[in-house]
Amino acid sequence: MERSDRAQYTPVVIWLLTGCVMIACMVMIGGITRLTGSGLSITVWDPIMGSIPPLNEDDWNQAFEQYKHIPEYRLKNSDMDLAGFKRIFFWEFLHRNWGRLMGLVFAIPFFLFWRNGLLKGWLLKRCWAMLIGGGLVGALGWFMVASGLENDPDVSHYRLAIHLCAAFAVYALVLWTVFDIRSGQTSFRPNRNGPAKWSRALLLLLTLQIIWGAFTAGLDAGHIYNTWPSMDGAFMPENVRAFGDLVTDLSDHRDGVQFIHRYLAYLVALGFAVFALVFRRAASMETVWWTLLLGVLIQFALGVFTLLSHVNVTLGVMHQLGALALLTIVLKAIHRTGIRITATPA
Repeated sequence: MERSDRAQYTPVVIWLLTGCVMIACMVMIGGITRLTGSGLSITVWDPIMGSIPPLNEDDWNQAFEQYKHIPEYRLKNSDMDLAGFKRIFFWEFLHRNWGRLMGLVFAIPFFLFWRNGLLKGWLLKRCWAMLIGGGLVGALGWFMVASGLENDPDVSHYRLAIHLCAAFAVYALVLWTVFDIRSGQTSFRPNRNGPAKWSRALLLLLTLQIIWGAFTAGLDAGHIYNTWPSMDGAFMPENVRAFGDLVTDLSDHRDGVQFIHRYLAYLVALGFAVFALVFRRAASMETVWWTLLLGVLIQFALGVFTLLSHVNVTLGVMHQLGALALLTIVLKAIHRTGIRITATPA
């Protein structure tokens, strides 16, 4: 794709970048919703009429009565009054309606660009995947919420991880498409040189850390062992192996989950730092290497301070956004080290 051809796709790039920013905001709102215990305040799934908040006292009392029937209220918040319910309702309501707004911001320009002939070929297929993927993330959100409405006072941490990873995957698809348009690249062939192999390995490592980060959030595992660098004076406390089954201990038990998330962070930081320093002179790395190094150092520090603060909401949200920032930088590194195959979107 020549520079003159790419210029006509500037509105598409702006639209897609707007989507990336909105997904980042959604991650932030979702993090606040989780950290404030607001995620189960709306107990019904109504994609259309659910966009209208309670309009009078009777509506609020009805919504509150619905909340009183779920385990979270009976087992954790039985002393909550209507004013407290309104506070947690706000964040879940904002979370759901931000998702609805994102759907409109993506769907309306999508059909306009398609009608005007800007979306065709590989680009049209990619945008359809984004549209379907965004809807799937919303459905997975309800799938997650539903797990906390019947028997347990908390949502499944597995479903939380699936929901978060799906959102990150859609973000990655949108961002990768922006990279493709800007570079004139329409197909990606993995390279076998050092930077290419390392960058793909870092993506896998970061993905594992994001999954265990979601497990940590879902199990409230950040509220225990709030010391660093040790876990209350030990490298591995006895409670980490409480169940005697390695898989269960490290994925279902919050002591083991924090253990994995905590020490996997060292591997992520080391991997990113070594990659950045070793390949800083590679032509494809240019400015990417120092953003990788700086990004992972900031993210590591945010993780430590979040832990020491007993999961301060602001720090926790910044830490979650830091993971998205690292994903952005890694994707840029992978894209730069790939073999370009160029063509127009036709």
